[in-house]
Amino acid sequence: MNISELSVDASKLILLILDESWHEKCEIIPDYMPKYPREETLPTVQVRYNDGSEYPPMLRYSKGPKQGFFWDIYGEDMQTVELAILALSKAPTPHYVGPITFTIPLSEREVVNA
Repeated sequence: MNISELSVDASKLILLILDESWHEKCEIIPDYMPKYPREETLPTVQVRYNDGSEYPPMLRYSKGPKQGFFWDIYGEDMQTVELAILALSKAPTPHYVGPITFTIPLSEREVVNA
């Protein structure tokens, strides 16, 4: 049987593929633009976990030693909605990725020289 001859209910298929409870909070944004785009910036397809935070995590792919999908403050261009759905199905459970601040006490010498 040729795959083009099959009749597939896309909505049903997506619900079967994206079956984790956290998938409900994910958004596939087909024409995503960053807050402050450059003139040459073009829209991209992004996957975002809408956790209500100021910096919701975006799905990325690492090509380095630990290859695979991960959540970050910067997203990866998934190129098409179909590829975004596939990526989301392989993504790990999201976690907080917002900015982290550190408080490092200064020595007395550093305070005097400041």
